[in-house]
Amino acid sequence: MVKDLMMKILFCGKTFLSAPDLLRKLLPQHDILSCKVEKLPELARYSDVLVPLMARVDRSMMVESAVKLIQQWGVGLEGVDIQAANEFGIPVCNIPGDTTPNAESTAEHAIFLMMGVSRKIHECRKSLQEGIVGHPMGETLFGKSGLIVGFGKIGRALTKRMRSLGMEVDVIRRTPDKRLESEMCLRKVGDTSDLLEMAQEVDFVISTVVLNSGTYNLFDIRLFNSMRGTAFVINVSRGPVVNEDDLVKALNEDVIAGAGLDVFTTEPVDPSHPLLSMENVFATPHIGGVTRQNYEAIGQKIQENILILSRGEIPNHCVNLESLQGK
Repeated sequence: MVKDLMMKILFCGKTFLSAPDLLRKLLPQHDILSCKVEKLPELARYSDVLVPLMARVDRSMMVESAVKLIQQWGVGLEGVDIQAANEFGIPVCNIPGDTTPNAESTAEHAIFLMMGVSRKIHECRKSLQEGIVGHPMGETLFGKSGLIVGFGKIGRALTKRMRSLGMEVDVIRRTPDKRLESEMCLRKVGDTSDLLEMAQEVDFVISTVVLNSGTYNLFDIRLFNSMRGTAFVINVSRGPVVNEDDLVKALNEDVIAGAGLDVFTTEPVDPSHPLLSMENVFATPHIGGVTRQNYEAIGQKIQENILILSRGEIPNHCVNLESLQGK
């Protein structure tokens, strides 16, 4: 590792446009760039720090490279080849959700999506354009119920907000925790084997899970067929959790009432994607955690890690620390 030198920090991709600008203000002495994904293999090899964003960071970017740190802007590291990073002795770090307002920001956005589809936001826009007053008729969240799939920090933050709006909350989680479940006033708790059965009993099914082999396409036609015809799907986790072809089919055939989506399987999503033209879909461009408060907190954590790295030390929140210490 280098000491007290200007470092080249490369944001991998042109997504999350505010992130590089914010970090430039915090680290003016460093060279901070962002590039299109197709340029990554070339530029990554000459960078000291890679910030993956939504891009894939694989072994080819680490071989004979200058990379000294892979630092995610946030939590998710599913796009990083951590095994390859271990091989080359590169720390891989993220910013845990409990160190920033990420969970709160994303939970608020989930409520925003729930309100948008419940109040038929597309029809509201149409009524305004046509000079119609008092239409459409929407639904309150009060008195409704939701099934949160994944009960990490975002799921818990969302539970508090749903409960404060007068909603009943059920949860799908991997392991039981009776104390936590009692504290959060949950109505019912199950694991993924209970998903289809529990989905029959709620008005919203909401994904806050991490993406892995067990959650890939977890929201598929079987789930949609299990839901009430008046129910909605909400996704503020990762796009591939939802099988988009199955969702389009379910929406076209009125199997479910609608969807609120902040994430998509491919990002940026194709503007011609059928989900974007449906009146019963409220979509946003992966902005659940994109708030000033969250970004400032993330930027400060990354600034701290860059300064630690420049002193020749291993940065905070290193997910492969054990492997690095074994070298």
